[in-house]
Amino acid sequence: MYDNETTATGVYPEKRWFEDFTVGQVFEYGDWEMDREEMIAFASLYDPEPFHLDEAAAIAQGWGGLIASGPQVAAIWRRLSKEAFPNANTVISPGWDNIRWLKPVFAGDRLAARTEIAETRALGSRPGEGMIKLQNEMCRQGDEVVATLNSTWFVRRNPA
Repeated sequence: MYDNETTATGVYPEKRWFEDFTVGQVFEYGDWEMDREEMIAFASLYDPEPFHLDEAAAIAQGWGGLIASGPQVAAIWRRLSKEAFPNANTVISPGWDNIRWLKPVFAGDRLAARTEIAETRALGSRPGEGMIKLQNEMCRQGDEVVATLNSTWFVRRNPA
């Protein structure tokens, strides 16, 4: 059974401490419109494939139009997650796993995120912190999943 924590704004300021997150919680948040110029600028710096830089090249390769770089989509998830949990006392993220780009993302697409808390564990090696494992989906125009990634947060425990 999921404890769906969807809010009207997709922002969860009350989620501050490790103890505020429980396995099975699902959060939906974010609204990011993919901008053609931003897609090209990102790809120019970090992922200069022709299908990320040139509309005609993308079409010639069968993509139907210019597509966003996968790392840009992952970075957008990170931005959306920070905005959704502005008060979370995160310490660090030791990494991301299982990043998958399932469908192309085009200019004009609107991306949002869905995150499920998959695991929580107090950290014996880091007193005062807990580990939270998240399973994340990036969705286009509401609910079409275009990318998935797993992430881990170290979050401070509530001193009370």
